[in-house]
Amino acid sequence: MDANEGLRIPGGRTGLVRTVVDGLAACDAVGVLLVGEEGIGKTAITRRVSHELAAVRVIPVRGGTGLRTIPYGALSRYLVGLAPEDAGSASAVLRHFLRHITPELKAQAPPVILVDDAHALDNESALLIMQLATARKVRILATARQVPGPVGEFARAAKDGLLAHHAVEPLTLPDVRELCAQVLGGPVLTGTARMLAATTRGNPLLLTMLLEQFRDEGYIVPRNGVWRARGLRPAVGAPLADLLLHGLGERSRAELDALESVAVGEPIPLASLEAAVERGVLARLAQERLIEIDAGHGQLVSLRHPLHAEALRGRIPAVRALERAGTAGSRTPGDPEGLAAWVASALRAPLPVADDVLLRSARVANRFHDQRLALDALTAVQDPAPTPSYLLETAWMQGAAGNHRLARELLDEALRSVEDPTVARDGAALSLSLYRHVPDGGRALHADVERWAGLLEDGTAHSDSGPRTREAAGAAVRLLRTAVGTLGGDLRGAQALEETPVDPDLPGEVRLGHHTLLAHALTRSGRPLAASAVLDEARSVLGEDPEHLLTYRDAVSGEHLLALVGAGAWDAARDCFHRCYPPEAEHAFLLSGWLDVIDGARSLQTGRFSDAREHLLLAVEAFRDSDGLHLIDRVSGAAAYACARAGDAAGARALIDAHGATTHGSDAVARRMGDAHVAAADGYLGAEDAVGRLRSIAARAEGRGALLVAATALDHAAELGDRTALGPLAAVTRAFDGEPGSCLHRFAAAAADGDRDALVVESEASRRRGYLPLAVRCLEEASLVGPAGAAARGVDRQLAALRTELRAVPGGSTVPSVHEALLTRGEQVIVKLVAEGHTNREIAEIRGISTRTVEGHLYRIFAKLGISRREVLQQPAAVRTSAPRRPTR
Repeated sequence: MDANEGLRIPGGRTGLVRTVVDGLAACDAVGVLLVGEEGIGKTAITRRVSHELAAVRVIPVRGGTGLRTIPYGALSRYLVGLAPEDAGSASAVLRHFLRHITPELKAQAPPVILVDDAHALDNESALLIMQLATARKVRILATARQVPGPVGEFARAAKDGLLAHHAVEPLTLPDVRELCAQVLGGPVLTGTARMLAATTRGNPLLLTMLLEQFRDEGYIVPRNGVWRARGLRPAVGAPLADLLLHGLGERSRAELDALESVAVGEPIPLASLEAAVERGVLARLAQERLIEIDAGHGQLVSLRHPLHAEALRGRIPAVRALERAGTAGSRTPGDPEGLAAWVASALRAPLPVADDVLLRSARVANRFHDQRLALDALTAVQDPAPTPSYLLETAWMQGAAGNHRLARELLDEALRSVEDPTVARDGAALSLSLYRHVPDGGRALHADVERWAGLLEDGTAHSDSGPRTREAAGAAVRLLRTAVGTLGGDLRGAQALEETPVDPDLPGEVRLGHHTLLAHALTRSGRPLAASAVLDEARSVLGEDPEHLLTYRDAVSGEHLLALVGAGAWDAARDCFHRCYPPEAEHAFLLSGWLDVIDGARSLQTGRFSDAREHLLLAVEAFRDSDGLHLIDRVSGAAAYACARAGDAAGARALIDAHGATTHGSDAVARRMGDAHVAAADGYLGAEDAVGRLRSIAARAEGRGALLVAATALDHAAELGDRTALGPLAAVTRAFDGEPGSCLHRFAAAAADGDRDALVVESEASRRRGYLPLAVRCLEEASLVGPAGAAARGVDRQLAALRTELRAVPGGSTVPSVHEALLTRGEQVIVKLVAEGHTNREIAEIRGISTRTVEGHLYRIFAKLGISRREVLQQPAAVRTSAPRRPTR
């Protein structure tokens, strides 16, 4: 074992360690007090602090519940040989203790008395230690739990400022990821880390025990070098349950009864709990942070720690569970979350639940990605004949578990005789989710969509429905067929929806489909701000009938996230994700790959290519399991590009080689976007045809309305040296909104016009926004414009400084840009003049140098670019031909 393994703590806590070390050296306090819940990592911090205090002697003292009533019980190891008649004399005890630690007192620095569990320290020991500390004989480093808190003497010293008080907070998500990587020996998916953080509330001890259990039981497994949670989460193991319940052993019977009632029925309305439990009991449990009351949701009571609830439920006999369930009283769930919680608590009791309610709850659970509740609800259905709804929800659950072929078979069975358009609609939604996982998934999707359309059309044709009903059905069918075309990559039909505002009197389902499709097209045509505004309307429609429209929730949320990412609103995107999928929603971890997409996009924009690589590789792994918008090829392509820019040639090549095998997995626009990123990555690895591929992708995408794909391909082509792409790029991005798109347009327009001043201005504006790669490119283009002179030298100086700044960015790239890596500014100007058709003599006259000097420059340019003929420089992609010889240091 590594000698330093016991000293490892998450990086987020190194600051606290430094603060404690400094606090022990400060002269305005006698020591430091660390306070936090059991298992929060106080001991690990003190161990690391002791290591940092290598030249200072540490005297360990430990409190204990059994010793708290014994005077000087915590110091007993240092009082061996004390005469029995002196045991009650404070001065005799002090003298004996001082004699025992005399060697430490003679050291240059005062020793540190390390008091572990100061909440269980006897008063006499605490007083003696404080006396020594106030006399400057020793320093104190103490730990205590929040409840009941440090012993009185230490509490008063902390209040008076003699002991510097620091709360040890739960681990943050990055800290949880780091600790998981330490325990598992490799990186963990962000979603899995997020689930573990929520389940353990960031408690390192619980996290470590849970990780080890989940790894041993095969719930957390590695794939492609990344650890992830798979399937249904197993119950808490016996060792962890014993640890969790050990702390409840001293609770009164009334308190335990209340805790069991909450565990069985949570969340419980406070009013129902107060009717069965004494108010004083609830007050104590709340004060000691064992229960919490959600004031924003009808005063609902839950156990503060989810694992406590699980451990308690596992130890409650069935008969007593039924009794406890009665405490919750009867309530009618009025929203999807309430319905799911109510059915879950009823099934835990267990109480009888009607089949129709069970099927509703299974539907809700599936849309909330709660496989456990969906399975429990479907298992409890009593009807022996499986209905289409039952088969559909079973198929949905199997699809979420990764059993795609079985899910497709169940879905086909469910839709074989379906007559309810609502079931057919949900079936089409599941078909969309499955189509990239099963053979002929696209053909099955088209058939399922046509079945839904047929049911809608038949329903209006064979009934006495009025014109509004027929209009609604017709609008729904048109939207369905537009959606199929959009999936095939033609955005023009969806873009036309902007010119035909949706009738507010149409059903919410139709309006929601209209808004989502339009936003889909707007984002992919470079107008993410417009898409975000449309999706704000869609979210309000979702709120009109949350349960009925629940199937659309993930699509609306995903499109909103994509729009915010495209607009460069990174923080707003993260806030949106946490609102849609809060950490306490345990099974939402399946969608947490979005967090890495957000961070990866931001890192690419700001030049932190190594960080972008890390995040996007995690996103690829997450989207293999859950990809509601079918973006896997787009994300995978972006990851390949990030790898290439970060200098990870092997990682980029692996993703490039795998790209062709996954292109059936995304919609057509996402495939083309992935193709553009992959071509650019290939260019950075030396592929000679990269620019040609990018120009071809751009032309096809522009013709089908996918302007964002066209702009991305043209931008990559220009980045690789094809300056003829700048004019088309400026034209394609003219209507782009959002900060990244607008910045890109201004850069391309200024570069295409040869406007050096505008490029310098845009470079500084991009730098202020943090878009350092674009800022560098602006100055690179500016360096190629205009005559040599003071202005040109000023641009060169700014460019050199900006390149240095970009290289210094944490997580930045070690791979230089095309212009920086290969050609000097003077060589770039000569290439430009050759491309314009000037002879060597004309170039010499323009540059004010000799013809022989021009020839020497051309010799070096040919060598750097790996070419042998002047004509190559006169081709549109002249500078691009340098790619094969780009250094990858």
